[in-house]
Amino acid sequence: MDKLIDITFLDNWIPARVSWQGGSPLIEWCYLGERGFVEPSFNDTVNKCLEMPFNLLFRHQTTMEILRQRNKVKPGLRPTGFIFHLSRSGATLLSRMIAAVPTNIVFSEARPIDSILRAHSFESSATEAQRIEWLRLMTSNLAQTRRGDERHLFIKFDSWGIFELALIRRAFPDVPWTFVYRDPVEVLTSHSQQRGAHMVPGVIDPKLLGLEAKTLTDFEPEEYCAKVLQALYKAALKYAGDGLLINYSQLPEVFSTLSNHFGLTWTNTEMETMLSVTAGHAENSAIAVPPASPTKAKRASERLRAAALRWAYPAYEALEKARLSKLAHD
Repeated sequence: MDKLIDITFLDNWIPARVSWQGGSPLIEWCYLGERGFVEPSFNDTVNKCLEMPFNLLFRHQTTMEILRQRNKVKPGLRPTGFIFHLSRSGATLLSRMIAAVPTNIVFSEARPIDSILRAHSFESSATEAQRIEWLRLMTSNLAQTRRGDERHLFIKFDSWGIFELALIRRAFPDVPWTFVYRDPVEVLTSHSQQRGAHMVPGVIDPKLLGLEAKTLTDFEPEEYCAKVLQALYKAALKYAGDGLLINYSQLPEVFSTLSNHFGLTWTNTEMETMLSVTAGHAENSAIAVPPASPTKAKRASERLRAAALRWAYPAYEALEKARLSKLAHD
């Protein structure tokens, strides 16, 4: 299939999806043209483009070798910063603020990146070295400039991406990263109303939660969700020394600290543009942070609160201690 692809023909195309064949990834491409990533997530943008008549008629699928060749000819922007997070913690708002500046490219929970990170789950033969190479190639091919004035690339990973932080750091050792998190009861209350995919038993490898697959049904929904939060907090704490920890309560005022962490100096106009994203956001808005409302927290069931206290709060408090300690020394 690769012989039919001219590398230059892939200008304005991006890798959209990854499937697997014989232990190797196959890349499905999507034509974007001059369209930017204006939707809240990468996948929203790609799904809309894939519905266009052109993409319905013309599909390209290649091996990873095409990504290697394209990377040699036209490497994309190198990442400026990584955003890790708990879901429902403010990371979507943060990424949308950054994306409001036209010179910034932000990939929010891009399916192709997630597929590469979890390659060993789809293909047991995938080695760590392969995943690192594939991650670099995928990132480079995604991060192509189209207008010509793009300068910075930010990647917001899926919430479970923090479990792969060690591998991501080996692939990109010099890229600053941040972890955005929130009080466990507030997060669990949100998931009790509309549960995220990673809160469904079996989506995350049970081993990452310190569990066995056969024990997943032993937990009540509130307990399982609290166990997921516990694991996410602990994963962030393990590497917190060189990352920037951001509690939801610090948003959006922490933005100047974040820019320094990423080694950037934004102009007053750019700061105003980014901060304008927060104006008038509603609780259910796609780019909004659910407000830290005491009323909302009070709606948490006693069982939810008990699960949070037992499983999530000790790890959350340890993360808070690390964040406050770093603030005191800065």
